[in-house]
Amino acid sequence: MKLVLLLGIAVAITAAAPRDWSRTVVNTAIGWRTGQAAAPLKLVEYASLNCSHCAHFSQAADEQIMAQVKTGRVQFEYRPYLIFPHDVAATLVVRCIPTSHRFAFIQDYYRNSEAITERLRGAMADATRRAALDAAKVQGVGAFNRQVVAVTGMGTLAARHGLTPVAANRCVADPAGLSWLQKTQAAAKAAGVSGTPTYRLNGQPLNVRSPEQLLAALK
Repeated sequence: MKLVLLLGIAVAITAAAPRDWSRTVVNTAIGWRTGQAAAPLKLVEYASLNCSHCAHFSQAADEQIMAQVKTGRVQFEYRPYLIFPHDVAATLVVRCIPTSHRFAFIQDYYRNSEAITERLRGAMADATRRAALDAAKVQGVGAFNRQVVAVTGMGTLAARHGLTPVAANRCVADPAGLSWLQKTQAAAKAAGVSGTPTYRLNGQPLNVRSPEQLLAALK
């Protein structure tokens, strides 16, 4: 009798536990989306992974946004917009991170983006490493991306989120991924995006200049 009662309590607790919608992550045609499809607030961000303003917004607002994604109130979609030379490699790495880890990786990348950019600047300032980057660029975008991954430490960061170094090197030279990036950029430009971060809420442009304004718009 006690066992039946305990099982009944366990079932009731399980049934009452709210769903964590932040665990629902899907690919879209031009980005990645997390949250409940029926969420009343649908937030879209166009962003560059190496944009310092995007990193500031991410570090100041992502935790609170994801808390609302978790409850089902907000659905959040990230759409890449390329600005910097190492955006291509970084965005392709995100595309190959296991889907369930993708948003965690993006947030981790932003926390490390300044250091990643500094490593690339250091390589460009060093004659030997600059020559290696230039030689790779001549070989093609895939070779250049691999060299960027090597000098910036992107591969080490990706490995923390389930993407092996071998897979990362393959990913950043994948023709299908490069073709996909072209589509994402064409779609962003067609949507009028010219800088980052750019936000839309429920399909309408969201004019915000600070993380505080962004969070206020979601209240």
